Amino acid sequence: MKNGSEHVDEGARFLLVRSGGYRCAIPVDAAKLVTKATETSALPGSAPRFLGLAQIAGEPVAVVDLHALLDPGGEPGGGHEMTVIVRGPSAGATLGLAVDEAMGVVALTVEQERTDEDPPWVSGHSRMEARPIAILDPTELFDGSASPEKGAFDAA
Repeated sequence: MKNGSEHVDEGARFLLVRSGGYRCAIPVDAAKLVTKATETSALPGSAPRFLGLAQIAGEPVAVVDLHALLDPGGEPGGGHEMTVIVRGPSAGATLGLAVDEAMGVVALTVEQERTDEDPPWVSGHSRMEARPIAILDPTELFDGSASPEKGAFDAA
């Protein structure tokens, strides 16, 4: 991506999800599984956006509220009807994103790079039917920005 006015990655495929008032796109190659929400076990002292651990497909998975990741100071997310399991950059690493709805696979064009106001896990923005879509960078969800001290699991 060079600047916000150029179209890059034209036709890239994404899993479109909705969480609260947000629509987000997850690169298809990073989306491992979409499943109905399962019960989570909270961990004492964890950040409010960290919903807990769930047993999904026989494996323990940390589940995070996607709405709270995008709007940490806002109202809580919606109903958490679905969990999207996202592959991490290292073999076997996964993270569950609690969302309200998985809307399907779409082809999107990145229309704007991330802004200074975006959290590190938003790599850019697009639009579909005049609605804004935040494009997620799964690597950043697992990187230092998502460590317990700095990001997805942090209470701050």
